[in-house]
Amino acid sequence: MGIPEKLEKLQSIIESLSPKDKKLSKFFTSLINDIAEHERQLKILSVAGAELSKEQEQSSALELILYTARHLTNADAGTVYSVREEFYDNPFNPGELKSKSLIFEVMHTESKKFFVTKPEGIPPVPMEIDGKPNNSHVSAYCANTGNIVNIPDVYDAEGFDFSGPKNYDKQTNYRSKSMLVLPLRDHENQINGVLQLLNRQTINGDVIPFSQNDQTIVQAMSYQAAISLTTQKLLREQIDLFDAFVRVLAEGLGEKSPYTFGHINRVADLSCSLADTISKHNSGLYDYITFNKSQMDELHLAGWMHDIGKLTSPEHVVSKPIKLQTLVDRFELIIQRFNSKIKDIEIEYLKKESKGFKEKKSRAYFDKLKEEKDTKINNLLEELTELNKTNNGGEFLEKRIHDLIIKNHKDTTDQHIRVKTKKINGDVRIIGVERAKRKIKESLINAEERDFLSISKGTLNDSERQIINDHADRSWRWLMKLPFPKKKMKLPLYAGAHHETLAGEGYPNKLKAEQLPIQSRIIAVADIFEALTAHDRPYKSPMKLSNAMAIMGRMVESYLLDAEVVKIFLKSGLYKKYARKYLTKNQIDDIDIEQWLETYYPKNFEPNLPNHES
Repeated sequence: MGIPEKLEKLQSIIESLSPKDKKLSKFFTSLINDIAEHERQLKILSVAGAELSKEQEQSSALELILYTARHLTNADAGTVYSVREEFYDNPFNPGELKSKSLIFEVMHTESKKFFVTKPEGIPPVPMEIDGKPNNSHVSAYCANTGNIVNIPDVYDAEGFDFSGPKNYDKQTNYRSKSMLVLPLRDHENQINGVLQLLNRQTINGDVIPFSQNDQTIVQAMSYQAAISLTTQKLLREQIDLFDAFVRVLAEGLGEKSPYTFGHINRVADLSCSLADTISKHNSGLYDYITFNKSQMDELHLAGWMHDIGKLTSPEHVVSKPIKLQTLVDRFELIIQRFNSKIKDIEIEYLKKESKGFKEKKSRAYFDKLKEEKDTKINNLLEELTELNKTNNGGEFLEKRIHDLIIKNHKDTTDQHIRVKTKKINGDVRIIGVERAKRKIKESLINAEERDFLSISKGTLNDSERQIINDHADRSWRWLMKLPFPKKKMKLPLYAGAHHETLAGEGYPNKLKAEQLPIQSRIIAVADIFEALTAHDRPYKSPMKLSNAMAIMGRMVESYLLDAEVVKIFLKSGLYKKYARKYLTKNQIDDIDIEQWLETYYPKNFEPNLPNHES
């Protein structure tokens, strides 16, 4: 039995003893109504407190605050303002305040069915005008002084400019009357907002002034509301700081390698687009998978951080455009040796020619001698041209080119300078030069250059490819050391496993399919597709869509990529949308999706997602 019911029973007993005491009856009726009202307000406060304690968007919290305050006081209308501070953009005096104003966050008018969040077209209320507090506007006065304002009728009030509410009344046929304005304070007692309530109503709909009890209970609620807003603000600031830090790191990569910065941007964008597409896809193996806002934010950040390990990858390897590129293009050294070889041939020719003159050889002898010289030189130039072509890399190395590399590796040119070297701190350095006591034979292509030119695919040798692959291990290790909050604890896995495969053959940890969440699979698909179609790589030509999808098809066929993710990517048309945004016109060609699926999509494909995602 509730308190009002107990009081009613007590009232009945007392009235039976004193049936003529009318005052006592009115007292009990009033007391019962007051207690019922307090119980109603307590219930509203309890529900609001539970909701405000949940992490949510600021706009949702502000709506809840206004809704709760209105229902606590039976107010017909209300507004929540937030304090906005603007600072001068002065790096030598950061934090110098430029202006403060109140921003309209939420507006409600129950009788007009008007409920707006972030209303557009309403200018902010300045808290200062010409360097002085703007105390003519009631909300600005409340924010400046921290005083509560309780006005029975704004049309009779003095000291404030209510031209705004009066103009609103004329336009909407409304009548603004009673008003209660309270500051919202944070944990440091700083005012971070203002709550304004309008037109307190009775059960019959009559507008009455706000009572002292209204003021007290809304003030109590405002403290809890301000704490909630402050908590959310601090969380938002921490998230913004972390996101900005990630972007600064990415921009640092951009300073080092502009195409890597572009790659990170596009992978993050495509990963989120693909996740959103999967969420909306209502058929197939992943029709049950959806991503909420928190998960989308986590995925976007993972996309930004997936290549964070490249911060320490040598740029001459990451962006290696040709096989012989180290810190310089070593093909220039080969050219110098070929020049030296040609000079050897010229010298040999001149020696034979001089001897021929002494021996009074025939004209035919000299013609043949010159022809042999020219043939040798022309052959060297042709071989040098072929070697220069293979320096650019490709999909395979022809046998004749490989034989040419071996031949020139064995060929030598005379050197007359001997170099003295010494190993210092692990590096071999030249410490002196001297004239050789006898001729030194130097290969036209040394052993290291031979190995570089013999690379069968691309421009990287095995050790350089390992250097590139190591970025994934660094990304994994670095991210695992960061204390991510609970909702982002799996981010290191999403970002660090983008080179793992469903077949368990990836790197750095050779994870198996059942260890790879859908987010990692999405980033892997985005990463591969972006890498294949990018037109800003210094080491390869732009690839057409059809060629890229054929390569991805073979990866799907071999269980290197998630077949269903790629299928949704194609069937949804997202690949076309991405292509129109990021690819050149020459790269965009037609893809027969059904034929692609028939050719590459594995029969009876089993995703084998982790148990918590199945």
